[in-house]
Amino acid sequence: MVDVFEEVARRESRSALSATSASGEFVHSTGAELTSLIARAASALHANGVESGQTVGIHLDNRAALEALVLHWAAQWLGAVAVPLGTRLAVPEVEYIVSHAEIALVCSGLDGRAHASRISDTTGAAVLDVSAGLRALVGPHAEAAAARLTENDVADILYTSGTTGRPKGAVLTHGNNVAAGLELMHASDLTADDVYQSAIPYFTSTGAHTNPLACLVAGAHLVVEPEFDQHRMLAMADAMGTTTYLGAPSMLNLVLRDADLSERPESLRHLVFGGSVMDAGTLRRLADAFSGCALTNLYGQTEAGPGGTVCKPVFILDKAGSIGNQGMGPWTSFALQRADGSTPDTGELGEIVLRSPAVMSGYHHDREQTASTIVDGWLHTGDLGFVDTDGFLFYADRLKDLVIRGGMNIASAEVESVLMTYPGIVDAAVIGVHHDVLGEDLLAVVVAPEGLDVDACLEHVRMQLADYKTPRRVVLVAELPRNAMGKVLKRDLREQFG
Repeated sequence: MVDVFEEVARRESRSALSATSASGEFVHSTGAELTSLIARAASALHANGVESGQTVGIHLDNRAALEALVLHWAAQWLGAVAVPLGTRLAVPEVEYIVSHAEIALVCSGLDGRAHASRISDTTGAAVLDVSAGLRALVGPHAEAAAARLTENDVADILYTSGTTGRPKGAVLTHGNNVAAGLELMHASDLTADDVYQSAIPYFTSTGAHTNPLACLVAGAHLVVEPEFDQHRMLAMADAMGTTTYLGAPSMLNLVLRDADLSERPESLRHLVFGGSVMDAGTLRRLADAFSGCALTNLYGQTEAGPGGTVCKPVFILDKAGSIGNQGMGPWTSFALQRADGSTPDTGELGEIVLRSPAVMSGYHHDREQTASTIVDGWLHTGDLGFVDTDGFLFYADRLKDLVIRGGMNIASAEVESVLMTYPGIVDAAVIGVHHDVLGEDLLAVVVAPEGLDVDACLEHVRMQLADYKTPRRVVLVAELPRNAMGKVLKRDLREQFG
């Protein structure tokens, strides 16, 4: 990554990063300014005891995105290892990651300081308060010399969301990071002339890798929103001259619902989304509302860099719901495998596996899980999908979320997509719950603000899917529990309703 930063420095007067500082400023940095900030921040980290090979936790969100990204890269500049820490996590969850990753220093600020202090007391990690902003932190420091690194040195550890248990630390090398940047640049068709905007939180793999790595490699200008606000997103894009916007499908749904679409900026030419499947109806509404804008669907995993597959704009409407027929870039391949390793037939469910130079080297301190996840060079994603007759891949479900009802396999995502077409339903999740006879039964958890005729809704599902795929019960909730990337936390739903 140091070579990438040095290339960024050569873009002396071109905008590289616009982001909010903990001080409250919205800071614009050119390539030369950004690289200087990274080198000086590396010196500040060294002054706080960080040495090459140690791990540095970054406990910040987009309200301090400038500090989050620069300190992340500064750790790498020193030869240390950066670890994003979710600011939405509870103290015990962060304590686990700090201990598991053997973090020596936690960079925190604003309202995260109290949590960081408690974490320091229990783990022994030092805390660096960056609430005054990056400029105050780096002011007295000269630029540190960049560490001499190889592509096999560890750059960062990205912890999974923990939707199915304890979070696992995906170990990514400097080589993995550069490969991911190249793949993501190809997937999003980014060039040095692009202005790329997103509100995805820094502490996610998209916020720490997808967005910044693609922009660093392409030479694009990254604009980080301090928080997602569907009412202000378009105005900010207009002010920044944004050409590419990346958001989770749930974010873009809110834009369609609430934003003044007459404010759509003329510069905006590309909408990129990922994290969950966008249904055909939403895709069509998005295409109509942003006529002339290219739409791209990304599918990836933290463990893959996050790399994966892409559905390009030319196919997005004709193959609605597909996550693509190609890897994100020229070095990524995908396949489907049955449990015995054989290849499923067309239309048959199988586990999605990925091969890419961006794939992690393994899980931190977990050789057994690494060995079962990366087999013969293929990353086993734990996701189920199928390929149609044209070779397009469709996501079906998490392998662990597959519901087996009376011996029949049911992909909950298929049932959810049908529920979402029923008038009045704005969000839906389907889970398996215990049944004395069938083993598992289907429960639909839906958000319908205006109320719901449950019998009519179930008849709607029954008319479009096999009878065994129709939920037996429907529960109405105000909202579904989601992580920072918009993925439904089905484990929480199973604990509540199972």
